[in-house]
Amino acid sequence: MMTVLVVGVPEGEQLELLRSGIQRNPHFQVVSHACDPAVALAHARVLLPDITVLSLPAGLDSIEADPDVLRVFRGVRDLDPPSGVVMRTAAPRISRAVSGLAVEGAVHVVREGDSEELMRALRTIGLRRASCDPDEMP
Repeated sequence: MMTVLVVGVPEGEQLELLRSGIQRNPHFQVVSHACDPAVALAHARVLLPDITVLSLPAGLDSIEADPDVLRVFRGVRDLDPPSGVVMRTAAPRISRAVSGLAVEGAVHVVREGDSEELMRALRTIGLRRASCDPDEMP
């Protein structure tokens, strides 16, 4: 089973929809969630999630533009082993700066509300983590 940390989604209906959508697949279990970056990193350090689903703030063109997002992204990628990351964006178009971070099997960018794309990213990361080091390049 792949463990999932959800970051940047406030308590409420949106979080419950995301959690239930992820857990609809029995291979994924949401183990924690946090909106606050410091709390998210504390959870990540203790739980060592296989995958972190990171919701990007609306209008964010680059994660470098938001120090909190950048800190969470780098923090979960610096874990040992590194967490795979799925960045969710509400933007109608994914900026080149954000899409340039995608690494097949390790980091994916999906549009908020696209459950098929989210599940595809989760499965890709899960398969890579289950069979080898998630960041090892062929």
